[in-house]
Amino acid sequence: MDSGLPALVATDASAGASTDTSTGTSTAASTAADGGRRRRVPRGEVQRQMILDAFEGLLREMPAPEISVKDITEAAGIKRPNFYFYFESKDAVLGELVGLAWDDWAEAIGSYFRRAGESHADYFDRLFGASHAAWLVHGRVMVAGVQATGYDEKLRTRWTTLVAGLNGQLAAQMGRDAEAGLITPLSDDHGALIATLTDMIVMAFYKDRSLESTEAESARMLSALKAIWLGTWGASATPSR
Repeated sequence: MDSGLPALVATDASAGASTDTSTGTSTAASTAADGGRRRRVPRGEVQRQMILDAFEGLLREMPAPEISVKDITEAAGIKRPNFYFYFESKDAVLGELVGLAWDDWAEAIGSYFRRAGESHADYFDRLFGASHAAWLVHGRVMVAGVQATGYDEKLRTRWTTLVAGLNGQLAAQMGRDAEAGLITPLSDDHGALIATLTDMIVMAFYKDRSLESTEAESARMLSALKAIWLGTWGASATPSR
């Protein structure tokens, strides 16, 4: 993690304690297995997180393009030079937040590949139920991230890389299942099918979170996506027993 500049007093949300301005380290600490010694959080780590938290908080008040570095530094309680020690621009902050949200989703899924004995219906539920749950938690970040792909080249490249990794694994799974005679996809071009499905799902989630849909509306959207997804894969809608 980056070595830090002097940190201001801040709350560590994960540990629920403050940061000492004289040391720039958190008084909160995890208990070590070797006798309960406290682990100090590096001040650079604290300030970086303060910037990320400030940006995400500001998204509740205004669209990402309207957020300035001044807004971020004031919300984080840090000086402007400290911001540029960690990020080259506000768009870089958004890019990192999108990456972290994607990591949370990937961790919740566990694997993009279909598990042994997992039906295609359950496969969809695991992949995109977890995905939608991540959008519920990180909705403003994900909406801002999708919007930023239209004007920020670096974020667009990062987003494209993340989606390409997902699509590659899903297309490989479709190919294996088709060869095994388990499904009959609508086309032999599995890559194009998966890319189109993913784009459709991303835009459906984007609309869902932009409009802040109700739970019932989101459930209806997921049900429709599942029907289209299973139909495209040529898979049964029967869940695993």
